Amino acid sequence: MVPRTLGPIGVAAMEKRGINPETAVRFNIYTGSKNAAGGVEPDEAGNILVFPIEEHGVVVGEKYRGPDKKFWQRKGSKQTFIGSDALDAPVLRMDFNPGQELHAQSLVITEGEPDWLTAVDLGAIAVTVPAGAPSRPKEKRDDETDEEESSGKFEFLYHNRDRLKHIKRFIICVDNDEPGQYLAEELVRRLGASRCYFVGYPEGCKDLNDVLTKHGPEAAYAVLRDAKPYPLKGVYSLADYPDRPPVTTYSTGWDSIDTLYKPFLPSFTVVTGLPGSGKSTWVMNLCVKLAELHGWKAAIFSPEMPVVPHLRDKMRRIVSGKDVESLSAPQLAHADRWINENLVFIDFDVADNDDQDLTLEWLLERAYDALMRHGIRVLVIDPWNEIEHAREKYESDTAYINRALRLLIKFGRRHGLATYVLAHPTKEVGKDGKARVPTLYDIEGSAAWFNKPDIGVVIDRPNQHVDRTHVHVRKVRFEGTGNKGEAVLHFNRENSRFELLNANQEVFT
Repeated sequence: MVPRTLGPIGVAAMEKRGINPETAVRFNIYTGSKNAAGGVEPDEAGNILVFPIEEHGVVVGEKYRGPDKKFWQRKGSKQTFIGSDALDAPVLRMDFNPGQELHAQSLVITEGEPDWLTAVDLGAIAVTVPAGAPSRPKEKRDDETDEEESSGKFEFLYHNRDRLKHIKRFIICVDNDEPGQYLAEELVRRLGASRCYFVGYPEGCKDLNDVLTKHGPEAAYAVLRDAKPYPLKGVYSLADYPDRPPVTTYSTGWDSIDTLYKPFLPSFTVVTGLPGSGKSTWVMNLCVKLAELHGWKAAIFSPEMPVVPHLRDKMRRIVSGKDVESLSAPQLAHADRWINENLVFIDFDVADNDDQDLTLEWLLERAYDALMRHGIRVLVIDPWNEIEHAREKYESDTAYINRALRLLIKFGRRHGLATYVLAHPTKEVGKDGKARVPTLYDIEGSAAWFNKPDIGVVIDRPNQHVDRTHVHVRKVRFEGTGNKGEAVLHFNRENSRFELLNANQEVFT
């Protein structure tokens, strides 16, 4: 077997970056060359740097850095952190020791291998992501295909979710550019801002190794030493806050709805309406539009409607724009592929959960898994009353609902989600057969249903024989995200889509 050594070209590459070659050797980094089969084999004289991807001391993949900054991985490499065994360092699970440097008791996450090795040389416990920073998803254009990006961009987080849960502090040390900012945002929303610190670089530097090569080890050391916590609580000066863009709102895909309500992240929206009003179908339509327009994946918890065949067929109609019976086999396959790429379903199987109840805590654990694996941006709970309300003996219904909604809102804000909760109004709204348009105050249990959400929506179909649905926006918390008012959409029974009224359709029911 050819020995795996760091040859002269590799040593020179490390020294050019200001990295101690012995650090690279400690992590079994070696040089190689391409072989006849197109793979990479060890070669002391080679010009390819090989970074083994190890997990619990076992090599599960390799990443290659070739000439001209060309990067690729061995086929089948597991998507986990490079240097992932650092995740098990006992100090990462301990409370902060003020007598020790922050980076010596936090996990430093970098974007590339030179920054990772630089951090290690500076005494940090560090890892690097396996494939650099992904580009921020762009809004879908009319001329784009329906093929979406792979859901595996952040698979390295999902594979390590159990190990990451126990780590108390992270220093996010990624590149100072647009992809790096996107990577930082995604890391923070998955790991939780309460555990994360951010770094600042001297002017003209884009990453940690750049600081090292331009300003020396003391300046690079100061970057890690002076990392600041993401502000969550207490009192801070303005300088303590990382730069963040203003709140961005997004189109719903319906022009008439956009004048009243435009989704934003994070947000908490409550939707109510009488049975048969179409509130569930309207939210499913919205999920499809958010995925098509903005690339937002959704996790849907809808225990009242079995995923197969009922919810599946409804989504097939909405996605394809046709009745399921009229779809050809290729059209059906295309619709199912779109659903698989953009939606995941949270399902409580009694047979698999005979030792626990369906609680909000169980649901949020599943939502966290969906976030880590699929990068969801939307969470739908439809309806609220299906969740086992584990109220403490001393709690009133009002106190419990307030506590539960605070927990749900906190989860959504921590992870940058647009959360939609569908809640039924009380039976009093339709008492004696004289139904009226419900309000958020009519939802069973508490005035918190009006007080807590950022957006409150009421769906109403005044006449079940006329396909007109009224969308009432009854609560808007933040200026610039909507206006209270009403819009009317046409409901297409054939494909379960909500559509804009055309010039020939009367608004009146």
